[in-house]
Amino acid sequence: MPVLGRTGADRVIFTLLNNIDRARFKPFLLLYKNDPEINTLVKDLCSDVTVHYLNIQGRARSSFPKIISGISKFTKSNAIDTILISSGTSNAVLSPFLFLFGRKVKKIARESNLPSLFEKSRIANILYKTTYSNYDAIIAQSDDMFNDLVNNLGIDKQKIVKINNPLDYRSIVKLSVDESLSNLYDKSKTNLLSIGRLTYQKGFDLLLEAMSKLDDDRFHLTIIGDGEDKDKLIALRRQLNLESKVTFVSGVDNPYPYMRQADVFVSSSRWEGYPNVVIESLLCGTPVLANNYPGGIAEIINVRNGMICDIENEFVPSLEKVVEIKNVDFDTAKIDSIFEKYNQILS
Repeated sequence: MPVLGRTGADRVIFTLLNNIDRARFKPFLLLYKNDPEINTLVKDLCSDVTVHYLNIQGRARSSFPKIISGISKFTKSNAIDTILISSGTSNAVLSPFLFLFGRKVKKIARESNLPSLFEKSRIANILYKTTYSNYDAIIAQSDDMFNDLVNNLGIDKQKIVKINNPLDYRSIVKLSVDESLSNLYDKSKTNLLSIGRLTYQKGFDLLLEAMSKLDDDRFHLTIIGDGEDKDKLIALRRQLNLESKVTFVSGVDNPYPYMRQADVFVSSSRWEGYPNVVIESLLCGTPVLANNYPGGIAEIINVRNGMICDIENEFVPSLEKVVEIKNVDFDTAKIDSIFEKYNQILS
């Protein structure tokens, strides 16, 4: 992993490291650089997770030979049996060089997005189609991701295994009741919450436009996240006269109290790999209103826990319906089975 920070993909690896079967595995984590400001989850790893750093300086692209050499040396010096690489573009870029990590080492890629929509690198797109099948197994999080890899990138479907994202739901529920964060919202409002990197993919511009059509002062939206589109989104909030209706919050390490105390979670993405925050919100007891995007949302949302809509045209009437959902239904038994699927594929 390049980093272990606040993104959904990072939290998945964090959860796996803390929960995989210790009778079968000894977990190691290899990161690009030792920077506590970006590796915010490292401090919360179990004490038996061994963390190493490649000490990459500057952009990863310019340090690519050092990354390959570092991974190769690490696997040999630590007698690694299985490597799980979970970093989107890096998965593809490393795929021609997997033999350097040891021919007997099992190499697994966990895809974190829909590459045909997300990937902008011309080289990575070529490698997806030519060498990505060098992996012994490729983990897809959703049916949409599976189909994207097969139909749009031509990857051998025999190499792909669908496994939804693992979540430590007991820990999430525990963290959601942090007493130091007990009054996060104005309780006179109906509080909407959305979380994600402030990028085009996450569709926060669509959400702000939808909020501008909501002619009701009862509702207030909080958006938690950081990212390259922050200034654009703040400017759009001003342009739409939403300063009193929308609040941006950044630097949040524990978002779960926000989820638990919100009335509705809104997932406005244009696409996803598999939306962790949607499941996390449901685990916190908060219903979800989601845009109709590819990436697993239809596998999660049903009439008992939320609604899927065209956020540009159906936001207001759909929101009125989701607000009425008081007892969120979500089956945690499915989550328990996900860890065993990972235990099996990593063996």
